[in-house]
Amino acid sequence: MELFYRVGFHEMVADALSLVEERELSSKHALERVFKRATGKDREKARGLAHAYVFEIEKWRAKIDFIINSALKGSTVEDLDPYLTNLLRIGTFEIHFRKVPPAVATDSIIRVVKERLDFSGAKFVNALMHSIEKFDIEKALKKLKEKDRAEWLSVKFSHPRWYVEYIIDLLGYDEAVRLFLSNNRPQRYYVRANTLKTDVDSLRDYLEEKGVRTALTPVPDVLKVLKYKTPVTRFEWYREGKFVIQDLASAYVAHVLSPEPGDRILDLAAAPGSKTFHVAALMENKGEIVAVDYSYDRLMRMREKIKILGIKNVRLVHADGQSFRDNTGFDKIILDAPCSSSGTYRQFPEVKWRFDEEKIRKIISVQRNMLRNAYENLHDGGEMTYSTCSIRTDEDEENVLFAVNRVGLELIPYDFGWGEEGFLEIGDRVFRAWTHRHDCNGFFIAKLGKG
Repeated sequence: MELFYRVGFHEMVADALSLVEERELSSKHALERVFKRATGKDREKARGLAHAYVFEIEKWRAKIDFIINSALKGSTVEDLDPYLTNLLRIGTFEIHFRKVPPAVATDSIIRVVKERLDFSGAKFVNALMHSIEKFDIEKALKKLKEKDRAEWLSVKFSHPRWYVEYIIDLLGYDEAVRLFLSNNRPQRYYVRANTLKTDVDSLRDYLEEKGVRTALTPVPDVLKVLKYKTPVTRFEWYREGKFVIQDLASAYVAHVLSPEPGDRILDLAAAPGSKTFHVAALMENKGEIVAVDYSYDRLMRMREKIKILGIKNVRLVHADGQSFRDNTGFDKIILDAPCSSSGTYRQFPEVKWRFDEEKIRKIISVQRNMLRNAYENLHDGGEMTYSTCSIRTDEDEENVLFAVNRVGLELIPYDFGWGEEGFLEIGDRVFRAWTHRHDCNGFFIAKLGKG
């Protein structure tokens, strides 16, 4: 049973890593799929450990792959079977990060190789794992620093090279390093009171009784979680929909939009729904929100959450936010555009490895199409928020300038009250949050109007 469990655990982690990479699922959803097949009394304990493995391997993937590539001597992980690559990542992580005895880590990986891949490959994997065990990462990083400083930073802090170079150019070297360090620190949790069911003071009292220490934030219905023993998602109030987990900057978007009860509002990229739900609460369930998303599955998950939260004024529509039209028009629009997610590396480390310059160019085209479509759906005199969880000016300030100069929207002055100014000539009229400065996701918000 002991051996069966050990092999099963490493298989499940490798399966989850494969889903994250090949299907572009989040770590959470990949593990949900994998653990549907798992049974036994240690299931939940194994699930927690598997989540830690997947999360940390995705966080440190550049450094892990650097170690494997160095051991391969001439080839790279891209040349290997993808499943084998993920097994090697697990073994490397165990030896160099978790300090598992090398013989134990190697044995666990070889068992899965024999079970799932080619029995004859075990000898190759055994030799490779021995080289990985002996690899001196600090010595190699020292040599790399002398040879290629950008690559050294990319490996040391495990960030894509394009991101390293981009942030240094944007913020300067010292500030960039602070951001890299912050991205690798433990995630900060925030909870938002669902004001359809409770208020922030009552929520704070409830959490305090449960041993959760919180602090007030610049967003009035959001609390920062400082210390806890039991995860807040296990509490009855969470199951009853009295509060949700939502990042601080993300929760600010609804307040900037300033919805009123009775408004007709369009959310052009609604799923997973946190901003839609927040706007519904601020509207006191009065008026209408049309929540559009191209993913039917994600809309169905929104439907389940809507029931739990007690929301009654949202209509879900399966459509493309680039082309959805409603002849009646809307008073206000939320456009939290799909983006490179380059401000969310601390929360979702897997997104680091999904984008390159070509993919970012494509997503900017989508963002601009959605801005054009938002203009067409907005009443004259109507307002909208444009937001992204990206740190890039081409997804943020440059898109706002596009909306103003090419689409016909106007940039509306707004007293943000916290956060930082942005860049370019509109920097003093937009909002930015940074992980290393504000302890939340990197975020951009601008308020636009149609004259």
